[in-house]
Amino acid sequence: MMMISAQLRWAIILIGVAIALNYIDRGAVSVAAPLIKDEFGLTNERYGVIVSSFYWTYVPALALAGWLADRMSVRLLMALGVATWALATIGMGFAGGVTALILLRLAMGLGEGVAFPCGSKLIAKVPEGARTLANISLSGGLAVGPLIGTLAGGVMMNLWGWQAMFIAFGLITLLWLVPWWLARRGISEGEAPVSTTESAVPLAQMLRNRGLWAMTALHLSATFPLYFIVAWLPLWLIKARGYSIIDMSLLTASFYVAQLAGGTIGAWAIDRAIRAGGDGSKWRRGMLFFGVGTCVAGLLLLPDVTGWPLLLTLIAVTGFGYGPVPNLLFVMGQTMAGPASAGRWVGVQTSLGNLSGVIGPVATGIIVDAAGYRPAFLMTAGIVTLGTLIFALAVPRVVPVDWGVRWKAA
Repeated sequence: MMMISAQLRWAIILIGVAIALNYIDRGAVSVAAPLIKDEFGLTNERYGVIVSSFYWTYVPALALAGWLADRMSVRLLMALGVATWALATIGMGFAGGVTALILLRLAMGLGEGVAFPCGSKLIAKVPEGARTLANISLSGGLAVGPLIGTLAGGVMMNLWGWQAMFIAFGLITLLWLVPWWLARRGISEGEAPVSTTESAVPLAQMLRNRGLWAMTALHLSATFPLYFIVAWLPLWLIKARGYSIIDMSLLTASFYVAQLAGGTIGAWAIDRAIRAGGDGSKWRRGMLFFGVGTCVAGLLLLPDVTGWPLLLTLIAVTGFGYGPVPNLLFVMGQTMAGPASAGRWVGVQTSLGNLSGVIGPVATGIIVDAAGYRPAFLMTAGIVTLGTLIFALAVPRVVPVDWGVRWKAA
């Protein structure tokens, strides 16, 4: 991350760690799904409801946190959110039934809603030419969290059971509060106003901008594959392909390793091109289309692939293609909104975009119960393709919105 102070860089890194913990904790239920389903006698649809319940509070919390991030201390907002979801994760280890699991997932969603708006508020201060790579702190957490959660969770469950896994993950998350509370200088720098004349755009005006709605449609469709992989790939590998928990952990981990590699390489290439005088809009749009195309190809082929080597390779290719996508969702939103309004823009974008987490797990569960996994893979590929086409037509250029114009396409 060039051209930013060491203090702000450290604060952004801590945000990335928090998002990794975010995805470790929320994804733990998917890692434990084979055991939880058997213990509580759940159908795929019922399991989908448990996964979906997290997003019932997460979606409105994202919008609220985006508004708050532009109005109060990011340091305090993040601390409150992390403490809430960490305690809920610990509570999952003591849950004795479906109702308790759902209530704790609701609390977890409420706490986790603060991370992306707060992170975007800080990263929006990073200059062009370094902002894409800085966003790896956000999008990298989406890969590192499930990677660690899948591998470590598989080992913990084999040794101690699924309850101990939740307790351990929650306690580790609580420890994050210590360095975050000490990083006051970098956080304060990120919260500082860009200039004395720039202020956040009124939400009503922002909601009239079609670029925001195009980014929201893209976010909704582009997070669908990630939530599908997180929630259903472990079950598919165990229930449909007959792999053990350890084999499942290794195969699933290959997606996240490749996702992190693809995201990092893509971000480095874009920032390098921009610093060399390249057009940031063209590079970001081009990388988005390449990533989505590769991911869609993988999703279409996966249901028919057999054999460990080919399955491992195709899962990794799908992850590599998906890698740049989450990063671009955030950097394009931050770029279009501008630093003063990035918190509320990303709050709205991620809030409505994460409706895929509300709808997807339940819809996928119904499809799997009725027709098997193959149609679920095809549905996921179709949704991300449609959302990308909508964005491509509605946003021909990824540039800052001219907020002086009442209705302006970004």
